[in-house]
Amino acid sequence: MKTPMVRRPAAGFTLIELLVVVAIIAILAGMIMPALARGRDKARAAVCQSNLRQLSMVASMYDQDHGSYPIGWPLAEWLGGPTRPIWYSQLQPYVGRSASEAGKGIFICPSSIQRKDQKATATLQTGGFWGYLAYAQNGFINNGTKGTGSRNVQDPVGTVIYGDTDGWDACLYPDGNGNVCYRHSGGNERSSDTDRGVAGAAKKGKFRANLAFIDGHVELRRTAPRPLFTLERD
Repeated sequence: MKTPMVRRPAAGFTLIELLVVVAIIAILAGMIMPALARGRDKARAAVCQSNLRQLSMVASMYDQDHGSYPIGWPLAEWLGGPTRPIWYSQLQPYVGRSASEAGKGIFICPSSIQRKDQKATATLQTGGFWGYLAYAQNGFINNGTKGTGSRNVQDPVGTVIYGDTDGWDACLYPDGNGNVCYRHSGGNERSSDTDRGVAGAAKKGKFRANLAFIDGHVELRRTAPRPLFTLERD
């Protein structure tokens, strides 16, 4: 007579073993997620630099064609035509678009994420405060004036032409109640000197902003002092 075979229960995980596995996964996720976030931030900063480099190039082309840079912000008497005499509209033909358009495209930093209409329940969008602009032109260049061009810049390597902002202003101003937005390297849309009432909490830290210079190079900087904005050699 054959002895009947006794089936042993299938081996399984104990509750403690499952908890250990879950804990290990959580630790690994905690290590990987910050690295992924940093990688995403660097990728967006690189796209932003490319945008600003292109804007610097088309501003140079505009200067060659018109003998001056575009208008940063116009006086009231200059308004009223079919196109707005503001730099982000004046440069549109140089990127293959109509001069009647405002911003968008390379005028938007991919890290310029804000809540639409600044409402707590609003969806997130790129494009700065107004949704179509995340950069501004040096406020020392054709801000309420006309005619300033490359011939007036004594220090092309050390003079900013465009840079990161929260998208509220057309013109860019230096640190000290300025509006350079240090949104990269962990920053956000409230990381400038000027508070626009942007939704979300302000952050503190050594963040970075991309700045394009007259000679065409772009820097990821922690500060934007006044000497970077003046046209003189300083």
